[in-house]
Amino acid sequence: MAAGARRRRGWSRRQVLALAGAPFVLAVPAAGQQAGSILVVSRKHLLNDTKHARALLEAEKRLTAEIQARIDETKRALTAKEQELARLRSTLPRDEFEARTAAFDRRVRRERREAQRQAAVLQTVFRAERVQLEEALAGILEQVRAERGASVILNEEETMAADPAVDITDEVIARFNATVPPPDVPDLQTILSRARTIEEDGNGSGGQ
Repeated sequence: MAAGARRRRGWSRRQVLALAGAPFVLAVPAAGQQAGSILVVSRKHLLNDTKHARALLEAEKRLTAEIQARIDETKRALTAKEQELARLRSTLPRDEFEARTAAFDRRVRRERREAQRQAAVLQTVFRAERVQLEEALAGILEQVRAERGASVILNEEETMAADPAVDITDEVIARFNATVPPPDVPDLQTILSRARTIEEDGNGSGGQ
């Protein structure tokens, strides 16, 4: 898609000067300095169209589906166990039935906590990877700004109008793809192991 045909959300990082909620931003040079040029960039496309970002999205979808499949399998097993308890209610001694029911309830709570821990680990992993993505993009934006002698990079969608020639989105994405290594995303077993470690740490410190 041509740079001039896109309408995008804006960018906001340390190296990018932007004014939230305003249609444009002006960078005023210090006294005696000549104002540089102005560039525009699409934050939306930077965060979604790099190889790094696409790999993160695909990995997150895959791991989420794998974890959900495990949760669904556990739910089916719990449902079957609950139905078994219901059938045994009229045949088991009361004390034994109550003991089995209590054990079943503990298992349900344990499985629920495990699913929550797995989801938390997954979110933490991808949040950290996306922070690294944004930091790397910010560094490349600063490189391009300095090379072009620009004073400011604007949020494209917050500008009233801009010449397509000052849109550096595609350049930044290409440079990112060529220089930044792919994300280091753990596999499912690593996610599960981290979740179990959280459980063990919690039990060791008196957690229930």
